[in-house]
Amino acid sequence: MASHGPLIKQLLNDLAQDVKGYQQLAMQLKQQHVLLTNRDSAALLSLNQELDRLMATLSTHAKQRVTSMATMGLSQDDQGMQRLFAALPAQLGQQGRQLWQQLHKLTLECQMLNNQNGRQLAHQKQLMDKLLKPEQQYCYGPAL
Repeated sequence: MASHGPLIKQLLNDLAQDVKGYQQLAMQLKQQHVLLTNRDSAALLSLNQELDRLMATLSTHAKQRVTSMATMGLSQDDQGMQRLFAALPAQLGQQGRQLWQQLHKLTLECQMLNNQNGRQLAHQKQLMDKLLKPEQQYCYGPAL
């Protein structure tokens, strides 16, 4: 692992950046929920563009992480990360484990928030369909 020092340093730096990015994503998903509730389409459009940019950055970091892990001969999963952390000096390994655990918790939180927003959006669509297309509520209605 010693020969991969710069790669490991970059990977740990990216983990720290991803933690910040997912914290920002969680805040934006909470904001998205409020905007969905208030039906503020103009603000939603702007926020969704910000979300797209943030997601692109997080995706790029994830791809770089996979490439770095492969370069070091490690599996590109939790087991590979744990092997990496175990091979590092104690303090650095502990720092990496903490970042990795925090990142995992944040991804789960963001997934939950995103699912919540998706359910709210689906509910709003159902409501709009009922209001705008009342003829579809009944099997037997007048021919149009």
